[in-house]
Amino acid sequence: MEIPKEIKTLLKNNKLCSMATCWNEKPYLSLMNYTYLELENIVILSSRKNSKKYTNIQKNKNISLLIFSNSTNKSATFLGTALTLNTGDEKEEYYRKMHMKNCEMPQFILGEDINLIIFNIEEVIVSDREDNVKYIGE
Repeated sequence: MEIPKEIKTLLKNNKLCSMATCWNEKPYLSLMNYTYLELENIVILSSRKNSKKYTNIQKNKNISLLIFSNSTNKSATFLGTALTLNTGDEKEEYYRKMHMKNCEMPQFILGEDINLIIFNIEEVIVSDREDNVKYIGE
């Protein structure tokens, strides 16, 4: 999916997002650190394996991220699928290093009980303070 430049800028200039997961028709929302890898068009997140959000993703890979920018007064909701990576995988090591470079909170990234979540962006919904809404990738 081709992401517009303004949305890539939003992804690059922020470090926190809200992540929504769902299981058995019960939504669950979490504040998350994230890293956007533009070349791969993915978002890297991390979570403890024993958390509710991680368990939900194991059962339902469809998740949503919300990012808001005070400077532009725009928000973007990203819809897509999540993949969890096991520790020790070659790709996982690379993604963990990239996530560490972007995030100043290693307690949420490093540790035997913390796994990475790779989010593939499939749709984007952008809105502004005038309630203008734009759908991308539908």
